[in-house]
Amino acid sequence: MTRNLGDLLADLAEAADAAAELVSLGRQRWDSERPLRLAGEAVIGRLGDIAGKLPDEVIHATPEIPWREVRGMRILAAHAYHRIDYEEVWITLRDDVPRLAAAVARWQHAQDQ
Repeated sequence: MTRNLGDLLADLAEAADAAAELVSLGRQRWDSERPLRLAGEAVIGRLGDIAGKLPDEVIHATPEIPWREVRGMRILAAHAYHRIDYEEVWITLRDDVPRLAAAVARWQHAQDQ
């Protein structure tokens, strides 16, 4: 089933919210609770999947986002899970996902004007 742009943007926002929820639980819990790290891995994979489905207009309008790397995260999470660095996943969830969500939200807001 092909998802329309609105659905993809909603999916992206939901994944970004999930990332924020994980981060809000704190680094100590992240380090000590494996289910949180696995949830973070799933969020990263979902974002990579969504990024692979976004139309070129979104990709080109948000050049500050390294979309190729975002798409690559899905492959890493799905197929190279034994090599995942959870320190990097934490940093991505904490720092990169909010920037990605903000860039897409700015683009979406500009489209609505």
